[in-house]
Amino acid sequence: MEHHNLDPYPEPRDKTPLYVNEPWLVDITLDEDALFPVKPEPEDNVRIYVPLDLNGDAILRRLDYVIFRYGESTEENEFKFSNDVRLIMAQLEIYDQVWRVRHMPKEGSHSAEGKELAEAIVQRLEEIPDGCSETFPFDVIEELREEFGIEE
Repeated sequence: MEHHNLDPYPEPRDKTPLYVNEPWLVDITLDEDALFPVKPEPEDNVRIYVPLDLNGDAILRRLDYVIFRYGESTEENEFKFSNDVRLIMAQLEIYDQVWRVRHMPKEGSHSAEGKELAEAIVQRLEEIPDGCSETFPFDVIEELREEFGIEE
């Protein structure tokens, strides 16, 4: 996972925000790959920073909303459903990276907080009704199981 170039400091007690300069996390109309290499912005562009809280409850709340929005996973909605869940996976990745650096676990490449959240995400994804979709959510579940060492 680890696609984000983060500086995990400052500590939360510092009250200074952590900046992740990846607009596609907020603007779903942007394609992650289209942002690289970075192209010059139009002359009238103004970039603002919108806070996005990353904690277990907030990430699961967003996932619950996406699941509620689409209902069952079908061939017709599979692509959009999967893309919206991929945004949640990016949030999980950032959350895990920050906690890993803060706690520096001696074993494994993931934080305890990230693994716990990944397990909760897998549980929710497994509950999505299957309306004959081809790959989603099965591919995401398998990816999370492998990455975080989650048992079936």
